[in-house]
Amino acid sequence: MADAMETARRFLESLHRYDLSILLSECAISIQDQVAGQFIDDDWFPRVKEEVAVVVAPSPIDEALLSLPPNDRKRIGEAIANGYGRNGSFDDIRVDRISHDVRGTVEVLAELVIHRGMMISVATGGKSIQDVNDYYVAREIRLRSEVPSDIKYENPHDDLWAWYHYWKEHLDRWAERRQYVNQLFAPAIQTLARRSSSPIPEREATGWERVDRALSKARAQFGSASAEEDYQSIGLLCREVIISLAQAVFDPVRHPTLDGVTASKTDANRMLEAYVAQEFPGDSYKEVRAHHRAALALALNLQHRRTATRQLAALCVEATASTVAVVSIIARGQEM
Repeated sequence: MADAMETARRFLESLHRYDLSILLSECAISIQDQVAGQFIDDDWFPRVKEEVAVVVAPSPIDEALLSLPPNDRKRIGEAIANGYGRNGSFDDIRVDRISHDVRGTVEVLAELVIHRGMMISVATGGKSIQDVNDYYVAREIRLRSEVPSDIKYENPHDDLWAWYHYWKEHLDRWAERRQYVNQLFAPAIQTLARRSSSPIPEREATGWERVDRALSKARAQFGSASAEEDYQSIGLLCREVIISLAQAVFDPVRHPTLDGVTASKTDANRMLEAYVAQEFPGDSYKEVRAHHRAALALALNLQHRRTATRQLAALCVEATASTVAVVSIIARGQEM
């Protein structure tokens, strides 16, 4: 149920639990009846039906969900109940696996959660190092190559034996070990989760510094936005991106405006219209022109809408990034 998932994820994001929201983004959720009972002398005696929150997850998200601490699993249960409009909640979730894998940032985030859970487990009376160390070493090697270089991931423990010697020397109590591991992984998980909640993937820089900087700022601000005013400010940033884009490509001598009116420094529509007409003439001109006009209109609408929403902000950032990409392709036309 798409609406239930969207509501559940909004609930988590309202608590700034972007990590849990992103993990759910590749899953399906439901509330199902489950029969409780017991075996007596090898005979099954069902008692009552009880509802359970179910998450159907691909690999490795399923393992990440199972490795979450009880309070995080409870939070997901609360989100699912919220998604379906239930007054009650769920103290835990049931995780069912679906037979396909995920890739990209969501996979890296899931791997970080699994890695964190494994370090906590071996240090607090859970899994034995002998049973899981090979998996830890292989995952650590993958993470060091897959976590983006601009995200802080500094795990000094190459294997679980190194982690064992560290906690024996420095961390006597289980609570101290949990705290240490959570602090170790927090920067990478939080940054990656916020980045993944952006409506658009990272794109190759255009080389127009002001355009790239403003678009990156809009994307980052979307990750932390939670109120109408936050979303409105994203509209303003997107408008500035389009103005900077127009200024980067427009040449008043080479690109005469279509109506003969001199374009001001902030008249993005006239500048881009003139640029596209000169650099990309032909049958497709009108469609490309409509593209940048729509993106600018959406940014202006969002900037002034007092009831701005996260969904509208996501559409605005996506439309702006797409416009930047289209104009960049035109600008690089002779090189392709």
